[in-house]
Amino acid sequence: MSRDEPYRFVTVTQFAEAFKSFHVGKKINEELEIPFDKSNNHPAALTTKKYGVNKKELLKANFAREFLLMKRNSFIYLFKMVQVSSSFISIISTFCLTCMQGSTFSFSSLFMIFRFL
Repeated sequence: MSRDEPYRFVTVTQFAEAFKSFHVGKKINEELEIPFDKSNNHPAALTTKKYGVNKKELLKANFAREFLLMKRNSFIYLFKMVQVSSSFISIISTFCLTCMQGSTFSFSSLFMIFRFL
């Protein structure tokens, strides 16, 4: 295509007709007209199941992939775990401080423990 020629839009049907009239399209069309003979094919060449492997192997492969991704991003997982556990401790200590009753010595020691967490 020359740069001097203006751009011309080609529809899908025009493109398909041009491909079918081209020698490659004619050869593909000739090959597809012949039906596939399964008797000449090896029986193990085509799968008869939905997947090539059973569900147990698919599950193992999926877990292996997820474990690999977790190993790659281990810093993020550890950081998030520390972040969530620290917020959990602060929420639990606040809840325990608001639920304490009485003013005995045992409650005061618990209060001091939760206060400094």
